[in-house]
Amino acid sequence: MGKRIHLLVLPALVFVVSSFVSCKKSTKETFPVNTDTLTQNIYTIDSTASPSRGTILCTPYDSLIPSTQASTGLLLIMDQSGKVLHKVVTPGTAFCLNRWIVNGSIRYTYLVNVPTDLHPMGVGETAGYAVVADSNLNTLQTINFQPYAAGIFAANQGLDIHDFILINDSDYITLTYWWKYVTNIPVRLNPAANISVVTPVIEEIKNGNVVWHWDASNDTTFYGSSITDNYFWDSAVAQDYLHMNSMFIDPTDNNIICSMRHQDQVMKINRQTGVVMWRLGGVNSDFPLTSDEQFIYQHHATLVDSNQTLLLFDDGDALLRPYSRICEFHLDYTNKVVTSFKYFDIPEPFTDFTGSVQKIGDDYFIGGGTAAYLLDVNYNTGQKVIEFKGTMASYRAYKY
Repeated sequence: MGKRIHLLVLPALVFVVSSFVSCKKSTKETFPVNTDTLTQNIYTIDSTASPSRGTILCTPYDSLIPSTQASTGLLLIMDQSGKVLHKVVTPGTAFCLNRWIVNGSIRYTYLVNVPTDLHPMGVGETAGYAVVADSNLNTLQTINFQPYAAGIFAANQGLDIHDFILINDSDYITLTYWWKYVTNIPVRLNPAANISVVTPVIEEIKNGNVVWHWDASNDTTFYGSSITDNYFWDSAVAQDYLHMNSMFIDPTDNNIICSMRHQDQVMKINRQTGVVMWRLGGVNSDFPLTSDEQFIYQHHATLVDSNQTLLLFDDGDALLRPYSRICEFHLDYTNKVVTSFKYFDIPEPFTDFTGSVQKIGDDYFIGGGTAAYLLDVNYNTGQKVIEFKGTMASYRAYKY
């Protein structure tokens, strides 16, 4: 698709201001390596302008290698122009390299696939462990799945690799895909007697203890609002009816904004009660949406513009809309209306799976996921500031 920018302005946005400060902010790394000797052969780089200063994080991987097959991973850190600053080979495929500031110190986190961890039947998802590292990517701690109750999870249950939130060195939020047999699917959906599902479980771990958890299968409304992998009459395959792929703490109230790919929906979950506070998109959206505003198989839902704008990577669909977009929503949470909306058609190949976006000044920094590109693009003019055309996927990419 060509470069297009669309803006629709509606009544004023209603939002809440809080004194909560995110643990992500700008700082400077110094890597104890000779950067002149580090190279990469994954990306071909083309620039038309000077990109803003920053550090790019990504984890290139071969998306054709199944999660049950052993494979090494790569942590790749570059400057804004693609000069390699640091790279580390991991024992399993790596995902979601991210950076945080904890009490003034840089922390990196990433997730590593373990082929022998539990992988639900018929569902090609990765599972493993999280790593917290210092500013030089030296491991500080390895975090495995910690069950909130004894005896209900498999011994080889791992963390899901889609996301991980570091609050501080002893407080973090994990995501797990739980393969479980359920009996609470509504009869109208014709469930098999021995049907199993893959349901997301969020846990907050503080000082080594699970202080809060959320099991999506307790909310029966999700079964009927699933738009794919919802064949509840088929007991031969675990139904991945939700497919949570991102978590983000809303700084205005400390609750969690989540993206559910197989619901075409973004929602906020109360971090104390577990109640779904609102739903955007899908078949039961709390906010009426126009056809332009409806997103498909989205990823990476976050807040930007002083937490006033919901930003997401809208993957699209090979048949329904075979190109990917960036979407921005301003929402009136009280009256449940979209007060303004804009989208930007990404001038790159269609991303079938994964993807990420950040808003930095007048630019979007986009991780193209399985389309194997990184892109810094001016969203006002459509100019590609710098483009990284790759040979491997990267689940997400960040620039700080």
